[in-house]
Amino acid sequence: MQEIRNSRGKLVCRADKNSKTVEIAIKGCITVIRFTDDGKIKIEHSEKRV
Repeated sequence: MQEIRNSRGKLVCRADKNSKTVEIAIKGCITVIRFTDDGKIKIEHSEKRV
């Protein structure tokens, strides 16, 4: 996965071109966005387990 950072160097998200996935993690909540081959977008939310 490629890390995407803002102008201050803070990690914003991670993207994977091959799997068409974007992963966003904020304060223990992980959101995964998947772009499917049929043009749909699937969004999954989960809590980071300690």
